[in-house]
Amino acid sequence: MSTTTTNRFRGRAGRRIAATIVAAAALGLGATACGPDSDAADSGGSSASSTASPSQQASSQPTSGSSSGNSGSQGQNGGGTADAGKSLTIVGKMEYLAPGKLIVKPEDGGTDQAFLVANATTIRGAAAICTAPDGSVAIGDDGYGTAKCTVDELEKAAKTNSVTVRVTMDRKSGGADTVEEKYHP
Repeated sequence: MSTTTTNRFRGRAGRRIAATIVAAAALGLGATACGPDSDAADSGGSSASSTASPSQQASSQPTSGSSSGNSGSQGQNGGGTADAGKSLTIVGKMEYLAPGKLIVKPEDGGTDQAFLVANATTIRGAAAICTAPDGSVAIGDDGYGTAKCTVDELEKAAKTNSVTVRVTMDRKSGGADTVEEKYHP
């Protein structure tokens, strides 16, 4: 009877050791997947690999297409992404993933980035997401929408896969602070 107990213990311990080795290997691969010249790892040490699902990418950074400066100017009026410390700005086509979860495909060809939206997200439309209260196009001097929109309107527009937006999101949570529609006449 003690032999059976010992064998059971070894079996469980063996599985725990194997699981620990697999977890350590996965962490090691994630830490090196971006390469030596990449700034993809944030101060917390997390990084995204090219095999991460969109929902996993929502809480991490893209592996390519990010600017290494702190200005954020590239994402303000141009395409692609900008690195601004805690937040990430990406300009690209928006797609629907699931309720409260959308994807932006950067104009510069960088890695698709999933993001979360909530009632606290500031959503500004020009014409495709929503319009001004009188039904007119609402754009600012920078070419981005100024009309206040709802999450439902944003998700409906995302399902068309044709709306270009500028998304400013929190790097750690993946939650969008602002989503602004880029006006296309």
